Amino acid sequence: MADNKTSGRSADRKRLNKSEPYEIAYAKSDRASPARRAMLAKAEAARSGRSAPGARTAKKATTGGSVSTKRPSGPSAKKNAAAAKKASPRAARGGGSASPAMKRTNAQAPRSRTPTKRGTPNPPKAEKTVENTAPKTMREADAVDLLTDDHLEVSALFKKYDKLASKDAPAADRRSLAQTICAMLKVHTQIEEEIFYPAARSAGIDAGQLDEAKVEHASAKDLIAQLEAANPDDDLYDAKMTVLREYIQHHVVEEHTEMFPKCRRLGMDLVALRGELEARKLSTLPDADGAARARGGSGAGESSGLLARLGDKLFSSAD
Repeated sequence: MADNKTSGRSADRKRLNKSEPYEIAYAKSDRASPARRAMLAKAEAARSGRSAPGARTAKKATTGGSVSTKRPSGPSAKKNAAAAKKASPRAARGGGSASPAMKRTNAQAPRSRTPTKRGTPNPPKAEKTVENTAPKTMREADAVDLLTDDHLEVSALFKKYDKLASKDAPAADRRSLAQTICAMLKVHTQIEEEIFYPAARSAGIDAGQLDEAKVEHASAKDLIAQLEAANPDDDLYDAKMTVLREYIQHHVVEEHTEMFPKCRRLGMDLVALRGELEARKLSTLPDADGAARARGGSGAGESSGLLARLGDKLFSSAD
């Protein structure tokens, strides 16, 4: 490297004294670090203060010797230099850290990125229905569970009726299912108004909310009366069933999301209230106790799905 054959912006190109060692020339360049320059200044001061040529040799012997700055010559030196150049290309180009411009030049070209296809956004939440607003069942079945199960059973029957209407099912089939739904709703609204709503009012449920629920019951009862007196072949029969379903669904969702959670938070004795509701339900249905025993039930202790299981009994009585 002393023959100035290096490439790039190395300190060797700026050397004026070609016989000067490379390390010293590099230390004098503007690329040398402050520590290297200090070492050079210290070495020059020591060299100028020596009185005899043999002082350096004596100092080596005293201090244990230092690394010689003179490079070895000969075939072995060329071989070692070639190996060092192969091992460290940056050192052969003059050492030091690369400039920001060189880093940007030597940086690998960025890979072309294929734009990812954006997926469809999350769908909005489903509309509130009887099913997705039903309160969770408590450890011990209570009055809220009984009323909620009745809501779910009536909702399933409404869906069944919609399928019959869409397929233009015979009038007899639609009439039987409509009568079952109407009978179940009449019993359900009765036990709510006679037992559940008064208990909720006493526990502190908002009186306005309970009054609105009773008005909604009255609207549903009016449609039920019209359906019981109508003929399934009438043009508005199916339309009235659709309006009744919408009335009931709106009423039920409000009970699930507002009234029932408040009843549980207020600490009502809902377990005891369930027994009252079941007993009143059995006494309202004709021959309900005998029908429950015939199905393997236990009378007043029958589960909340009593109305659905007595549906065929209700229909046979209506016929």
